[in-house]
Amino acid sequence: MPTPQDRISRALDILVEEWAPFIRQEMSRVHGARADDLIAQQVRGDRHVAAARLVDPLTDPHVLLSLVWDQWNNCFRQKMGIFERSLISELREYRNHLAHQSFLTEDDAFRVLDSVQRLLTATGQTKRLQEVEDEKFDALRQRFGHRVNRELARIRFNRRRVLDVTLYALCCAALLITVVGFFWDKHALATILLAGFVVFTFAYFIHQRMTATVPVFGLHECPHCRRVIYTETCPYCEKGPARSSSQQIGNDEQALADAEFAHGTLEMIEHPTEFQETLPRQPR
Repeated sequence: MPTPQDRISRALDILVEEWAPFIRQEMSRVHGARADDLIAQQVRGDRHVAAARLVDPLTDPHVLLSLVWDQWNNCFRQKMGIFERSLISELREYRNHLAHQSFLTEDDAFRVLDSVQRLLTATGQTKRLQEVEDEKFDALRQRFGHRVNRELARIRFNRRRVLDVTLYALCCAALLITVVGFFWDKHALATILLAGFVVFTFAYFIHQRMTATVPVFGLHECPHCRRVIYTETCPYCEKGPARSSSQQIGNDEQALADAEFAHGTLEMIEHPTEFQETLPRQPR
């Protein structure tokens, strides 16, 4: 089952494959022979471009989107409007989130797929529109499938809860009738205490059953990050409190010191004789 990151990466790849000839054509129409030099300048000015993709710079989504953004007034303003320019800006942000491995949701994946579809439609690149449409439908089906599964699990859990509460109440009533019927005439005080204990016990059971949440049995896969978890809420997807830069620097320094200490300890364990030779000798 693809993750939101997989869908976003696939959508950007489709945009690059469909848009690269169109972008090169528009750049050549406006700048002529200087088009390749301008593209090369875009690559040289970007230190984040992977060297493996520099054979054709336009195969990198970041280079292509940045080139369209920078050359908008010169080349692409006549072909697209302000709405398409906002979509390009949005796709650049999502590409950065994807490169930095930020947390992305199924809504983000659907939004990127929809933006790519709109851009391809606006420029007449309709060859792979059906593939993008199928990917959007699959993303919606996956999201609704998770929602339906959660609702079915909740309904089944509520039915079992009603059944358990009913059985608890019947058992409590049966025990009370039995205790009062057999022991009331002989030991009234003991009967009251025993009946109170029975009522308190079953009331506690009913309270625990009514306040219980829908359980998640065993280990399962998080629908967002696709990691195997053991709890109902994913600890990897939960966003922690924002830390200041000074706290981040302090944590990094502490981590570096811990790593150096661990490395020194391992060296001492693996080479004890060399470590003893480095120690200063104390006079007897």
